[in-house]
Amino acid sequence: MLTTFERAAAATSDNDLERRRWRVYLVAAVIVGIALSLTARLVELQVLQSAHFSTMATDEHWRRTVLPPRRGDIVDTNGDPLATSVTYQSLYASTGEIEDPAHVATVLAPLLKRPAKTLEAMLSKKQSAPTLVQAWLPDDVATKIDQLGITGLFLQLEPKRAYPQGNLAAQLLGVVGVDDNGLSGIELAYNHDLAGEPGELIAERDSAGDAIALGPHKYTAPTNGSTLTLTLDRYVQWVAERELRTAVDQYQARGGTVVVLDPHSGAILALASVPTFRFDDPNLYSPANVALFNIPAVNQAAEPGSLFRLISFAAALDSGSIAPDTSFVNTGTLTYLGGSVRDSSQRSPGPETMSQALALSSEVGTTWAAARVGAPSFYRYARAFGLGQSTNSGLPGEVGGLLRLPADADWLPFDLITNAYGQGVWATPLQMTVAFAAIANGGTMMKPYVVQKIWGSAGDRAYFPTIEGQVIRKETASSLTRMLVATVDGTTHDQASAARVPGYAVAGAEGITPGANDGSAGATPELASFAGYAPANAPRFVIVVWIVAPRQVPSGEAAAAPVFQSIAQQLLNYYQIPPSVPRQNNGM
Repeated sequence: MLTTFERAAAATSDNDLERRRWRVYLVAAVIVGIALSLTARLVELQVLQSAHFSTMATDEHWRRTVLPPRRGDIVDTNGDPLATSVTYQSLYASTGEIEDPAHVATVLAPLLKRPAKTLEAMLSKKQSAPTLVQAWLPDDVATKIDQLGITGLFLQLEPKRAYPQGNLAAQLLGVVGVDDNGLSGIELAYNHDLAGEPGELIAERDSAGDAIALGPHKYTAPTNGSTLTLTLDRYVQWVAERELRTAVDQYQARGGTVVVLDPHSGAILALASVPTFRFDDPNLYSPANVALFNIPAVNQAAEPGSLFRLISFAAALDSGSIAPDTSFVNTGTLTYLGGSVRDSSQRSPGPETMSQALALSSEVGTTWAAARVGAPSFYRYARAFGLGQSTNSGLPGEVGGLLRLPADADWLPFDLITNAYGQGVWATPLQMTVAFAAIANGGTMMKPYVVQKIWGSAGDRAYFPTIEGQVIRKETASSLTRMLVATVDGTTHDQASAARVPGYAVAGAEGITPGANDGSAGATPELASFAGYAPANAPRFVIVVWIVAPRQVPSGEAAAAPVFQSIAQQLLNYYQIPPSVPRQNNGM
């Protein structure tokens, strides 16, 4: 038998062995854990993230350069360029590679004509992304910087928008952002066509990051943007802008708009507005300028006022409710469903024909004719003329205006009377031009459009005149034209007679939207307008003029007609249309 000492020694030996065994187990577990962790990490790196690290390796070994496309040109109907792109070199800095920002800034300052301290602060900000130091450098400056050979500086070819016609049609053309994408106007509406598709150059690079000249590379050419040919005529646009600016300045008006349209095709020949912005403004993207980026002819609706009577008379004539010689007794006031309308121009009560009511811009005569038409028929004609809906011109941000209908909950029976005279109705200048052009076109309304062709490497598209509908009969349009010629040629309305063009028959009518607080005769108007076309027997163009809040003018209506006359006379000469009537008598 074992002694007590022997038994104790054996127990101690067993315990040591057990401890050694657990130490082995523990070490083995640690080794297995480390192995599993390493295996998991290897799986993650080599399997799960293989694409990521492969891309990193490729990027380290290859240099990828994005090749920007050339933005497409915008030209007028005669092919004269309105907007084009010129390529300049821009200076960028890889600030992480610049070891002495102060020295580099001192060298660049006289070339860039910028304070050295400003450049030093820019170059001292270490970041992975390239920093734009200065865009669109002149060629001589770019050459001098390139010859410096400073590590961390590089030049990048970049396009810049240029405008051969200066600031002509600025709002219509629109603005391009620093990323060469359209922000407003046609540049925005047709950005996909104009922008094109970028290309790329992937080339093997050396340790300094430069492309190896004879190394392998892959080149994908950019697809340049398409060229847009507009219906706009630069001369017509120039005339419209000049005459509008003169009138706004002369009358100290808040602004104005002119639309010139070909009534037979719907082609927009000019869209001019004041105030506007300048492409060469150094603060082009300031909030004050951005507020002017819209196109008022389609983005801003207002009450057309008495100009709307042309729609009312067209409806009354076409429905057979009146004839040009239909007579009524005008007492100066019309009562309808408990409400009343008064003529703003004072004259003796007595018989008055519809032709006289139109020429005299009679509120009573207009509403009397509308009452005979009745609400269902009146609003059917108003909708047919395009009121209360977009013209679908393709211009961005176009609004549809406002025309409440009898089926609407907020329409009241007396609205027929106020709407007949352009109150409670909201329309854009382009809507009124399109409606008036339908009368000039024998009752056929055309869809307005401003882009007639898109052509380039991506393919060609052409846009053609589109008939929207026959809104009134041809006979009605002829009768209304004769009434409008009499309005301009007559002696009863001096404001409309200011639109006369010697030797030509002009069809037209003036309008006025009273100020919010006073609709009396002689009050300062919120809007003075004129719509007309010439020659009346074979219209070549329709012109609508809106002058917003004219101040220095005896009568608000007198502000717009002279603008029409001046534009019309120049366009008749431009289109070489010979006079058709004796100069002492412009009647048809």
